[in-house]
Amino acid sequence: MSLRFAIAAGFAAIVACQGTEPHAPQTQPEFKTLTWVDSTADPVAHLTQQPATCLSAPTDAAVRRGELLFNSPLLLGGQAAKAGLSCAACHRNGRGNPDFVFAGISGAPGTADVTSGLFSKVRADQVFNPVTIPDLAAPDGRVMVDRDQEGALEAFLSAQIIEEFSGAEPDKAVIADLAAYIRSLDVAACDAASDEVQNWSDEMVRLRVGADHLASVRSEPAPAYRLAMRAALGRLHERYPASLFEDISQELVALGRALSGPGGATALSARLDALERDLERGERQSYYNEAQLARMLR
Repeated sequence: MSLRFAIAAGFAAIVACQGTEPHAPQTQPEFKTLTWVDSTADPVAHLTQQPATCLSAPTDAAVRRGELLFNSPLLLGGQAAKAGLSCAACHRNGRGNPDFVFAGISGAPGTADVTSGLFSKVRADQVFNPVTIPDLAAPDGRVMVDRDQEGALEAFLSAQIIEEFSGAEPDKAVIADLAAYIRSLDVAACDAASDEVQNWSDEMVRLRVGADHLASVRSEPAPAYRLAMRAALGRLHERYPASLFEDISQELVALGRALSGPGGATALSARLDALERDLERGERQSYYNEAQLARMLR
């Protein structure tokens, strides 16, 4: 998939979300993440809470870039990308996901068959054997690969993208940042048993990290960063739909366009402060607000 095509497709998806009647009341919002949530789980809790952030180096730029990529549905490639799956779909906030269900991949909620042929034939073993999705910050999740051995985690991640998900060989900078994020995941750095509130500010942090990266590199960065930022804009659009927030919706679309043009990073950075003020001002009426969300989903 070329960068130009992927960005155009992403923009078309955002525009499509607005509908043909932007002023019509929205009766039932749609959230991509709920596609893979067990029907018995509380959708409001899933959309307003998340496992605690457990990062040993939360201010490290590479770690934050890795987090941006970890949440991108186009990172994995193949059928997973077409379905909109990101690493974070299975590992919420880098942790586990006891509510995850994907037809043909999951058995009980919170499990996945990593040797299924649905996403790739390379590791397919023709046996349905789903396993519990590990918390990547917990000891069990950290022993999957030696994170201290130089290059081991990077090789593991590349193989997962290529072999488990049929993705294209990832750029070395992308793998380095993704590895930095995963190395930083550690339950010793948080109250692992607690949850925290999901907020628009999480996406703003990712957008600023991405904008800083685009502005700082001399050569054209890997397309994965721009696509990950597009995904963050799309997630904000779900929570601030055009039917309720016409101006914010239009700005999100405009920022997506700016990303694909020359000087996109500079244009984006210049507009993030204004976007942040608008998001904060509208938060109580948005679908980040638990009461507002509950009225729409229940």
